[in-house]
Amino acid sequence: MQQLVIMVTMNEEPPRPTRSERARQFRERLNEAMQAQWLNRSTLAERAGVDRSTISLLLSEQQVRLPSGHVVAELAAALKVTADWLLGLTTTTRAPGEILRESLEVAERVPGHGDANIERWLNEAADAKVRNVPASLPEFMKTEAVMTLEYADYASKSPQQALAETQARLMINRLPGRDTEMALPRQRLEDFARRASIWTALTAEQVHEQLTHMADLCEELYPSTRLHLYDQLRHYSAPITVFGQRRAVIYVGSSYFVFNTPEHVQTLTRHFDQLVRDASVLSHETALWLRALAARAKP
Repeated sequence: MQQLVIMVTMNEEPPRPTRSERARQFRERLNEAMQAQWLNRSTLAERAGVDRSTISLLLSEQQVRLPSGHVVAELAAALKVTADWLLGLTTTTRAPGEILRESLEVAERVPGHGDANIERWLNEAADAKVRNVPASLPEFMKTEAVMTLEYADYASKSPQQALAETQARLMINRLPGRDTEMALPRQRLEDFARRASIWTALTAEQVHEQLTHMADLCEELYPSTRLHLYDQLRHYSAPITVFGQRRAVIYVGSSYFVFNTPEHVQTLTRHFDQLVRDASVLSHETALWLRALAARAKP
């Protein structure tokens, strides 16, 4: 099976310039940062705790040497940039910690409440395509019997709360202009039909009802909502949701790992699209496939 690996990477450093090139680049970046902060030489000298003549020398085209590390650090702090950027060692003015905070955040679920994170992300992606690999069956397609079973002993949400959220999500998917695409392992539905794994307590009637309900919704919501079934023997996927080109989320249970940079969003988008390309049951066939599975599970 193919494994999905997400790596958080920092900006690659450019090739190191020569000493004269670095001095020229330092001069250009020092001047650029001064202009961005609307600082003249006297004000910068005062903020950095150096002589005005030192600033003038550093801005001179005849200067071919870099200042000491202490002076570079004081100038960087005064200009609100990094010393590495002033020295030409990186292309970003932000510190690595700032880049990481922007690239990745952890959003926690609040026990006993509706998931405000998901609602907010869905609202922000109202005009964008949402791609989703559910952790179980698609939440908004679950029947009351399945919700009651799955959330009977769930620590952070009651079956009533889960059912209310499910109905709210279904209403969102029924709104005009929505574009939702999902990918689910075919084997998960086959396990459900056999009442295997966590679904052993369901009756045959409840299993049949759930599969028929999913088939009905696949027909009703198509093509704005599409459910593809892929082969878990060929591909693996963690529960993920990609909200347009803006955000990608990996669900880990009590929290979400949220990726906000285009590179990481594109990585998870490509992963999802690969699941769809290799799907064994495409969305226009899913309803018929579910009805056939329901017929075999019927008591």
